[in-house]
Amino acid sequence: MLFRIGGLPRTNITAIVRKGIMKASTRSTAETTSSRRTVGQPVSVVIVNYNYGRYLKKCIESVLAQDYEPMEVMVIDDGSTDDSRAVIETYSGRLAPAFKRNGGVISATNLGFQMSHGSVVIFVDADDYLLPGAVAAHAQALQERGVVRSQAYMTVLQGTELSRSRIPGQCAAEGDLRAMVLERGPGSYVCSPTSGNAWSRSFLERIFPLPENLKGVAQDALLMDTAPLFGETVTLDRRLAVYRMHGKNASGELAEMNLENIQEVLVRYEKRSARLGEIAAGLGHSPCRSDWKTSNWRILTLQYLLGRLLRIAEVPGMAEHLRSAWKVRGTAIKRSMVAGIILSIRMAPTRMAVGIANRVIHLRTI
Repeated sequence: MLFRIGGLPRTNITAIVRKGIMKASTRSTAETTSSRRTVGQPVSVVIVNYNYGRYLKKCIESVLAQDYEPMEVMVIDDGSTDDSRAVIETYSGRLAPAFKRNGGVISATNLGFQMSHGSVVIFVDADDYLLPGAVAAHAQALQERGVVRSQAYMTVLQGTELSRSRIPGQCAAEGDLRAMVLERGPGSYVCSPTSGNAWSRSFLERIFPLPENLKGVAQDALLMDTAPLFGETVTLDRRLAVYRMHGKNASGELAEMNLENIQEVLVRYEKRSARLGEIAAGLGHSPCRSDWKTSNWRILTLQYLLGRLLRIAEVPGMAEHLRSAWKVRGTAIKRSMVAGIILSIRMAPTRMAVGIANRVIHLRTI
């Protein structure tokens, strides 16, 4: 992989970034007081960009405006062909840029982490942006003993209008989630996407570099699946970032329930399961991946629909499919409702069954 960092050879990365963090951390007390910055553990903010030049300025400005130090900012451009480079270069001296050949979001994330030095690392998608106080709030949360992940809610931006809705729409999970993940596998808990999270370096060092051969799997999914195995999650009951809805992100690409998208989601799930199983086994756990699938009614429903759309044998069977409803976390009423949904999908004509599934299963959240 060929890349240059801010026009300089790769060997100068460490010196450049460390110089930036040291400069921030050695400012005088008087200057810190006058600017009213929150001073705490070093934070690295890594912006990952690919052809989001039209959004990039807003994202960078939102990070540079954070009232916190010491903080280093890096922008990893993954071979953009738009005006991204020109946008990034206008911030010369205020951040550490990296321009690399296109290799995918996981590749860019790996480089960003390699360049970082902070004990807290925040990855931000270039089409999103942070709200005031985000870095300080996450850094404070990650000071708690045993915490490896801090997450907050995100406001949804549709077009140019901020909506009242938030991501995730449900209450996000927190605390010790290890048992849940080992029992239920990938996607077993509600959480924020990339830009709504901050991570402890102690955790990230255990799993990086992320495998770059998992095509189609989002980097945040790999982090969220495995983080509970290393420590606790803190959920901040506030909105600290903005999630931009548009046709080019996962929310747009997986909005429709069709054969292609169903197949893509199922392949991604298998890749995530394999990665999580590998990490768990390395820590001495013995998870059963087949149990993860049979306890996930959404995955079983997608498998069933795939069979109908391809006109092959119906898998899973009715009994196995219905049993997954009774493994849903929550009340008996909730489990009964899920069982009713499963029955409706299996009894309806194929087109109607896909329509029902489209209303109750959001592919972008799996």
